[in-house]
Amino acid sequence: MSRRPKEKVYSREQLQKKLNFYRGIMSFVIGFSPKMRVGKELFLDTVEGKVRILTYNMEKPEKLPLFVNIHGGGFVMGHAEMDDPYMMNVANKANVKIINIDYSLSPDEVFPKALDECIGVIKYAKEHAEEFGIDPDKIAIGGHSSGANFSTAICLKDAETKELGIKGLILDYPPLDIFTDPYLKPQPKGSLSNKMGRIFNVCYCDSKEERKNPLISPVFATIDQVQSFPPTLILTAGRDSLCKEAEDFRDKLLQAGITVTHKRFEDSVHGFTLSDKPDAVEGWQMMIDFLKQNLWQK
Repeated sequence: MSRRPKEKVYSREQLQKKLNFYRGIMSFVIGFSPKMRVGKELFLDTVEGKVRILTYNMEKPEKLPLFVNIHGGGFVMGHAEMDDPYMMNVANKANVKIINIDYSLSPDEVFPKALDECIGVIKYAKEHAEEFGIDPDKIAIGGHSSGANFSTAICLKDAETKELGIKGLILDYPPLDIFTDPYLKPQPKGSLSNKMGRIFNVCYCDSKEERKNPLISPVFATIDQVQSFPPTLILTAGRDSLCKEAEDFRDKLLQAGITVTHKRFEDSVHGFTLSDKPDAVEGWQMMIDFLKQNLWQK
């Protein structure tokens, strides 16, 4: 058995240097030109400041439910354009309007800035429901990877404040345990880099003990804290080191009596829905069906 490397303490400059490396790889792999973007760019003056979003189907005159999408990227990289190729298909097939949030990245902004921005966007949408042409009582949220972490934390906050009234939650390969050292998590073939995971975690919150906060690591939430969660869809990947923590959270929701739909894509890796492969197509269809069921069939 290989020894687990000791966790290092990085300066802000060292973290930025390492992130520039990872961000460079990601830009090369994903690639994006503004000319390719489908969503309409807007900047909302929320209670948390100006937040950039992309919108879909907002030009439709009829009042429709709203789906709020939050992209992934380990809290430290990525942008709303990552999910842009899939949003219009979801909007049309689920017959919803969509806000796709471009939140602030760590370590330039740390917990809870991005989370608060996402909550601020949802509040803004509810307050301007007439302007957007949305039903403020039919809002679902969801995210991919770190975006799923934010989505879960939003529901935890809403369980206390009762301000948003979220009707559905979608978690796509969510990281829900930011406290546990990535080197101690399951390591199936093709899973995320442990070293990278450590860096991403400390960028989001540099206090090890604070990372036990359920708003950072929702897997530590109590049954009482999740008992008012909305119906939830969870997609996990069998070759993802984050699979177990997501399924542990699923079990907690089920214990609390929450309606949960879950599928593990056994041979898939983290980020699998950002493709046009069969598992991705099935995953997006499950999201569409979930939105139709929870925003329309009631």
